Amino acid sequence: MKQSNRISNSRETSEFKLISTKLIRIYQKFISSQDSEVCNFTPSCSQFGMSAIQNFGVLQGVLLITDRLCRCNGAAKFHYPIDLQTGLSFDPIDHYSHQSLR
Repeated sequence: MKQSNRISNSRETSEFKLISTKLIRIYQKFISSQDSEVCNFTPSCSQFGMSAIQNFGVLQGVLLITDRLCRCNGAAKFHYPIDLQTGLSFDPIDHYSHQSLR
């Protein structure tokens, strides 16, 4: 019985991941493309969110996205290294680990 619960939970998690990433893709394709470039970070907040959900799951991913959106403002350039190619603040998902999120 525990085995079937794990499979069910895994399926639910995968479905939530799929839905979450699809919603981000819809945002990127239809909403973000209509705005001018307003994100202060590289990768963009939506790219960061997609990676966060794929790497950490929906719950931790949403928390990371929320944190990132709160930090996406003009002051970011004073607190993060600047990517020389884009001139934006550099904050990739690779800087986060499962260990640091516990």
